[in-house]
Amino acid sequence: MDKTELLRRAQRAEPVIGQDLSGLDLDDADLSGTLFDGCRFEGTTMHRADLTQSQFRQCSFSKVRAQDCILADTAFVDSGFDHVVMTGAVARNATFAQCKIDGLALGAARMDFTVFTGCALNRLLMKKALLVKVIFTDCQMGDVDFSDVQLERTVLLECDLRKARFGGAAFDTVVFIKANLAGKSFARQRLVNVQFMNADLTGCDFSGAHIAQANFQGAKLTGANFDGAQAPNAIFMEADLSAARFHRTVLTQALFVGAKAQGAQFIAADLYQTNWAGALLAGARLTDCELTYADFSHADLSEADLRGATMFRANLHAVTDANAQFSDRARALESEPELLAAEGWRPQPVPASSSS
Repeated sequence: MDKTELLRRAQRAEPVIGQDLSGLDLDDADLSGTLFDGCRFEGTTMHRADLTQSQFRQCSFSKVRAQDCILADTAFVDSGFDHVVMTGAVARNATFAQCKIDGLALGAARMDFTVFTGCALNRLLMKKALLVKVIFTDCQMGDVDFSDVQLERTVLLECDLRKARFGGAAFDTVVFIKANLAGKSFARQRLVNVQFMNADLTGCDFSGAHIAQANFQGAKLTGANFDGAQAPNAIFMEADLSAARFHRTVLTQALFVGAKAQGAQFIAADLYQTNWAGALLAGARLTDCELTYADFSHADLSEADLRGATMFRANLHAVTDANAQFSDRARALESEPELLAAEGWRPQPVPASSSS
């Protein structure tokens, strides 16, 4: 099919089925509202093409050049991408469903409410793109480059991101639920209101990062590095922080309820008014920390080192503290007998009534 016939069909909203459109020059073409089914695009140029409300089903794209194209309400379903360039694209309410991507450049693209679902993503390059309300769900993530990307209100659900790159990226209200980010570095990056719930962050580097109101609930943070990070109001409830480092980290009013922090190091950290109720801190180091008004109710501090820590009115109610070391315990609050009695109260069994 030649360009003239293709444009005629597009103008009449006629479907284009099973056509080889390789090599066509479709720069600045208006292909809006067109259905492409089983078509082949190889070496096709589509710079600035308008693909608004177009649908591409079971199409193949190879060595296509489509810089600055318009992808408004555009859908790619069960299609393949190989060495495709869409840098500078504007995507609004676009969908990539069950697509196999092995080379797609979306650098400097502006994407708003775009969905990638059920896709195999490899060599997906999004460097310096703006992603707002973008969703990645049920995707196989290979080499995906998020370098210098600005992510806002974006969701990455149950994605394996160990091969992804995030250098220089900025995060604002991003969700990484059950994502695997083991070994990734977010050092000195900005993460605002990011949700890492139940994510695997083993060995991740957050040193020097600005982490505002982040949620690490249930996350695996074994061996993670938060040295020098700013993380006030962060949530680490039930997270695994064993052997993690928090040297000189600002964690004011952070929640560590039920956290597993055996062997973790909180050296000279600001832990003002933090809550450690029921946390496991056996063998942890909290030397020279600010622990004013911190709550350690029912925490396990066995063999923990709290020497040099400021503990003014820190709550040590019902802690386990065998072999723990303190230098400011005198200013802390010890267990309250009345509260201990209330917590240990159990209803008395009702005697069985004798039969008449």
